[in-house]
Amino acid sequence: MGSKNCLMEKISNNLVLAADVGGTNTRMAVVNENGDILTLLKKATHCKNGRDEMIEFIISLAVETIEKSNLSKEEICGMGIGFPGPLNAETGTIFNPPNLDGWDCVPLRGMLEKELGVPVAIENDANAAALGEWWKGAGSGVNSLFCITLGTGVGGGIILDGNIWHGASSIAGEIGHTTVIRDGIKCTCGNIGCLEAYACSGGILRRVNDALLKGRNNDSLQPLTDLKQVSQVIKQGNETVLNVIKETGVILGIAVANIANLLNPEMIVLFGGVTNLGENLVVSLKEEVKRRAFKKATESLRIELSQLGDNSGILGAAKNIFSKL
Repeated sequence: MGSKNCLMEKISNNLVLAADVGGTNTRMAVVNENGDILTLLKKATHCKNGRDEMIEFIISLAVETIEKSNLSKEEICGMGIGFPGPLNAETGTIFNPPNLDGWDCVPLRGMLEKELGVPVAIENDANAAALGEWWKGAGSGVNSLFCITLGTGVGGGIILDGNIWHGASSIAGEIGHTTVIRDGIKCTCGNIGCLEAYACSGGILRRVNDALLKGRNNDSLQPLTDLKQVSQVIKQGNETVLNVIKETGVILGIAVANIANLLNPEMIVLFGGVTNLGENLVVSLKEEVKRRAFKKATESLRIELSQLGDNSGILGAAKNIFSKL
C-alpha cells in the first residue's frame, strides 16, 4: 500500500468510503471522522451471477461514489465495509455466507485494496451495525451492547467496552444461526430450526403465506411478496397474519432472553427492515424476554430500535476503518 509517509498523508485527508453490503441492497458513502455522511448511494446488489460479478459491482459503486462526491481517489484515506458473515475481520477473508454463492475463502480485502489503492477494513455486517449504533446511535454511552440485524438474514454483533467482540474464530454474535426450534425449518446454512429461518424477511413471508394457504380464510388474497404488504394486511384485520408476526416476536424473544442470561448486556438494539413490522413484533418479543430471562438480567436491560436506521452499518464501517488508520 505504499510507504508509511504516503499512508499518513492519506489519513490527514479525513475522509473514508464506507459500505454496507447486503444480499438485497448495497449502500456506499463518503464519511468524515465526525460521522457525517457527505455522499450516499444505494443500489440493488449484483450477486446473482456469483462472487466475481459482486466484487466488480462493489468496486464500480465505490468509484461512482467518489465521483459523485467530486473527489479524487487520493482524497480518500481508506474504505470500511460491512459484509455478510462468517468472515475473518483480521485478514479480510470471507467464509461462505449462507445467502451468497461462491464465497468460500475469498480474500476480499486484498482484492479491493489492489483495485482501489487504499487500506480496506472488512467487518461482519452485524458487527458494523452494532459499532455504528454504539458510536452515533441508540447505544451511545453504553459499555455493552448486542445488536440484532433483521433483514435478508439475521445476524448479531457484540460491543464490549467500545470494541467489537470477535471470538476465537471471528464468528461471535451469529445469533441468526443458533437453534430456537429443535425440529424446525431447515435453514440456508444447513442446520435445522435456526432463528434466521423464522425471523429473516424471507422466512417471515414464507410462514405468513403458508398460514394463509392453510387457513384459506380469504381465497381472493394473493401470496404476499414483501413485509409492507404484511403490515397492510394486518391493518386490514387479518388475524392469521397477525398471529404469525406475534409468533415471530416470541421466537425472537427466546433468542434475546438467551442473550440476556448469557452476556447480561446493557442494551440490545434491533436493526433492519423486519423491525418495520412495529409493535406487533416488538411487544411480543419483550413479553417473552420477561417470561424467560432472569429478572436480574433484565433489570438494567434496554431493548431499543436502531436510531440510525439504514445508516447503522455505514457508520460502523466508517468507524472501523478510522480506528485501523
